[in-house]
Amino acid sequence: MGIITNMRNRMQVVMWTILVLFVISMAIGGLVGGASIGDIFGQQNGSHVGSLNGRPILYENFNRLVNDEVTRLQSQSPQDITDEDREYIRAIVWERIIQDLLIQEQIEKNNIAISDEEVLYQLKNNPPAFLRGSTAFQTGGQFDLEKYMDAILNPGELDWRPIEEFMRDVYLPNYKLQQLVVNSASTSEQDIIDSYRSRFLNYKIEILHITEKALDGNDFFDGMMLGRPTDQELTELYNENIEDYKQSEMRYMKYVKWPIVSSANDSFRTKLEAENLMYRINQGENFADIANMYTEDPSNSMDVNLPKGGMLGWFEQGKMVSEFDKAAFEADSGELVGPVLTNFGYHVIKVNDKKTLEDGTKQVNASHILLSIAPGKDTESDLSDTASIFSLDAKEAGFVQLADSLGMVINDASGVQKESIFIQGIGVARDAVRFAFNSNPGDISDVVSNDNYVVIFYLDSIVKEETIDFEKVKEELSAEYLAETQKRNLKNIAQNISKDFDSETTFSDIASNNSSFEYIAEDSGNLVGSFESIGKSNYVSGALLNANVNDVLGPLPTLRGQTFIKVLEIDQVNESDFEEKKESLKFSLIIQRQNLIWGHWLQALRDESEIEDYRFDFY
Repeated sequence: MGIITNMRNRMQVVMWTILVLFVISMAIGGLVGGASIGDIFGQQNGSHVGSLNGRPILYENFNRLVNDEVTRLQSQSPQDITDEDREYIRAIVWERIIQDLLIQEQIEKNNIAISDEEVLYQLKNNPPAFLRGSTAFQTGGQFDLEKYMDAILNPGELDWRPIEEFMRDVYLPNYKLQQLVVNSASTSEQDIIDSYRSRFLNYKIEILHITEKALDGNDFFDGMMLGRPTDQELTELYNENIEDYKQSEMRYMKYVKWPIVSSANDSFRTKLEAENLMYRINQGENFADIANMYTEDPSNSMDVNLPKGGMLGWFEQGKMVSEFDKAAFEADSGELVGPVLTNFGYHVIKVNDKKTLEDGTKQVNASHILLSIAPGKDTESDLSDTASIFSLDAKEAGFVQLADSLGMVINDASGVQKESIFIQGIGVARDAVRFAFNSNPGDISDVVSNDNYVVIFYLDSIVKEETIDFEKVKEELSAEYLAETQKRNLKNIAQNISKDFDSETTFSDIASNNSSFEYIAEDSGNLVGSFESIGKSNYVSGALLNANVNDVLGPLPTLRGQTFIKVLEIDQVNESDFEEKKESLKFSLIIQRQNLIWGHWLQALRDESEIEDYRFDFY
């Protein structure tokens, strides 16, 4: 195969760049990017964060993928990655790894292999989106097929090897597997018509709501509503839903905390940093360059590719915080002012221009550099030392006794489970969870910290895994039972009054005879949206889809209770408009059904797999 061979003999960074960008954003394969199972799975004796079907997933590889994602996100945003962000990233990476590995296993199980001929055919006839979107193959922002084919047939210095290998090892195997799974997806002419009607036709309706108010004072149902369920009825409900009452092992802790807040030393340090920036600017360095590099004003970098150089533009007197406003308007045009302290931090201000409007309004055009006053290492170290001393003393004097003697607030962290991430009042604190599950009642932790607090924990008690006793949830069950009884009774009321509907009786007549019913003379909307008086209801949409003008529908369950609908008007199908939209609707329906099939297949695959998660031993 001459072209494939030719592709292997040359190299150019641009092709790797195209590939890397696609792997990062790839939907199938996620963060793993189609890595082989061996790249993620490790040896049994390795340190691992979990396992899939008995095969361990190495901690080293998992952590590398997490760090790669953190790095990618940091490159896209000027904001710091918090502890909470990291926990979220770990969760996302874990789910994507599991999905990717399940897919890879299925590729191997189904013996899916890709030939050179298939790679070349796909590249020539159906280039994937990541190639079509590459600027290397675009003219005027649009994919240029002629430029693309010339690059394939005459690669020159371009090396297609990474693309070829990726297509063979990742893209096409995933694509083939998907096609095997979703090829049953289809749609009918009626489906397309229904989709058009749901999206583009307007329905005008008359509405009668039978809400819970209808239960009040209803002679027929009063007795049923006042009677409480028997113990036998509640026991049956409890047994039917016994899985809902199984409770994981939990830990109960107490803690004292020291907020990590900036000190006077932090303020002084930040002021010196601002003064140093002013010195550099006064020595000739460009203000905008310094601002883009150092400012902590998030508005400066809303788009990391288009930094603003600290530019604020024109603003009137009184629009900024008072300290900033005073400094800017008192300065001369072209003057550098600062450091100016506000509740945001220290500002270095450059007054670019000043003017007075005809009405006397004064305006300033200014740029600024903001340095927020953040707790420094010394501040955090001092707090950590204080907490450490507390921990040591508490182990001698007693946790509660010492905290009381120092006048410290003792907080409760109740119901902590092994998989918990957050501690109430603290935020993300996995170290605290590990302490809780590796300690005995009465133990006192070493220093635990996150982005906001330094904390010392005391393990108060342990509640073993159990099924919550019937007596403890009896009242909850009773409330649930009564709620379901209310729904049934409301439906019975609605079904009973439906007998009153005839050609001579209107919704208005029925509502006028019962003040608890709500009558709406007219509402309108399409079926993919919602009606103002009903909200979103699949029951309503489904009933209207097959309805005709003057049909009375209901009772239908909605968020309002039980609802009756009379169809007043339905827009007619515009045949020419339908034909114009038909293919697009068909394509959309096929994609929706393929996605549904794929999602259900993946979930079933996951449900059948043995997945062990040990991440909580590491993070």
